[in-house]
Amino acid sequence: MKKFSLPFFLLIFAISLTAQEVWLEAALKGGYGASFLVNKNILDDDSYNYHATPAYNFGGKLAVNFGPFNGISLEGFLTKAGQDFDYSLPSPLGDYENKISWKSLDALLLYRHINNRVYFELGPMYSTVRSVEQFDLETQLTNPKDNYEKNYLSGVLGFGGYVAGAETFSLGLGIRLHYGLTDFVNDRGKELGFPNPSSNYESDAVTRPAFAEFMVEFNFGIGHWARTSCSERMKFFRAGR
Repeated sequence: MKKFSLPFFLLIFAISLTAQEVWLEAALKGGYGASFLVNKNILDDDSYNYHATPAYNFGGKLAVNFGPFNGISLEGFLTKAGQDFDYSLPSPLGDYENKISWKSLDALLLYRHINNRVYFELGPMYSTVRSVEQFDLETQLTNPKDNYEKNYLSGVLGFGGYVAGAETFSLGLGIRLHYGLTDFVNDRGKELGFPNPSSNYESDAVTRPAFAEFMVEFNFGIGHWARTSCSERMKFFRAGR
């Protein structure tokens, strides 16, 4: 995480040197989409089929903005995600399902650039896994969390826009993509073949959580607002100014 944080702090410093105004905002946020576990062995296994599995999160953010165009936000979410597979075993065993779901607490550090009320954002996400459930071969697995990492790191890319606003409020809609940068399965899980313990592969493969979602955010200015122009995002001026 430190490797990702240092460039962001340097970016904050560089932007702040040229920004004419520094202002704050807080937001309530939520997202809904589909999650996946990307594993090359399973992708190459003709007996396995992926299913887009519903996922959602909710949380909030605190952002520091440098003028009307650049900002850095710290966000926190409670997330539920998963991956559903179905697969076939040789006759006469038949067809089965492998269903995995997990809950996590996610912390994101994002840079956002805004132009003409359209934004682009990029940064790291650090996830702490709170629980894991897995159903395979018609059986609820016991303590599946023991086979998965307690934490994992992802990269986040998003874009969207501000669709409505008032004196102290703005509504944003967007799309966000998450992709795991580290392995979700731990060493014990790899020895047992997770996330697919019913099959044996010749070599290990990294398992990366992935998540695509639609986002909505309700932004609130901490202080009062004024508009720089009709084509720009609302700009915040420090309270009492």
